[in-house]
Amino acid sequence: MSDSVETIEYKNHKIEIFYDECGYSPRENDNMCVFHIGHSRYSFGDENYTDRESIDEAFHEAKKAGDLVLPLYMYDHSGITISLSPFSCPWDSGQVGFVQVKRKEIIDNFGKKIFTKKLKQKAEEVAEMEVKEMDSYVRGEVYGYKIDEDEGDSCWGFVGDIKYCIEEAKSVIDYIVKNETIPAN
Repeated sequence: MSDSVETIEYKNHKIEIFYDECGYSPRENDNMCVFHIGHSRYSFGDENYTDRESIDEAFHEAKKAGDLVLPLYMYDHSGITISLSPFSCPWDSGQVGFVQVKRKEIIDNFGKKIFTKKLKQKAEEVAEMEVKEMDSYVRGEVYGYKIDEDEGDSCWGFVGDIKYCIEEAKSVIDYIVKNETIPAN
C-alpha cells in the first residue's frame, strides 16, 4: 500500500488517510443521469461511442424524447477533468459527449406529473452533482481510512473531498470511545 495522504491523531487514536486505488466508479451506483461519451481513449460514460455518428444519433434520440440534454466537456492535460461548462483551453479541451436526464425519470423521482421549469432546474442540479462526483473520480480523488493501523477499523471508497473520509473516521472513533468499557476496580 502506498504512503498515507494524511495522518491525524484524534481522541488517542491514529487515523491514516490513503488514496483508494481500487475505488469503483460512481457510474456503478443508481444514477438519474446517463453519461454519453464519445472518445477514442476514454470510456468513463454509461454509454461509450467510438464514432461520431453513433453519439450524434443518441443525442438526437434524447432530444426527440424531450429529455434534458446537457453538453459534457473534458480538459485533458496531465490528467483529466470534466464539467458541464466549457474549459478555456482550446487545445486540450472540448465537448466529449453529453449528459442525459430522461424526462420520465425526472418526473418519477420528484413525484410530479408534468415537466415544469422548476423540475428542469432540479434535474440540472442533479446532473451537476453527478458530474462533479464523476470528475472527482476521474481526477483520482477517492480515499479510504485506517484507524490504529492493523487492529482498528478501515473503510474505502470516499469519492470527492477528503474531509468526508476524515469525518467518517472521526465518527467511528467517537462511537468506539463512547462504547469503550471501563474496567472495574
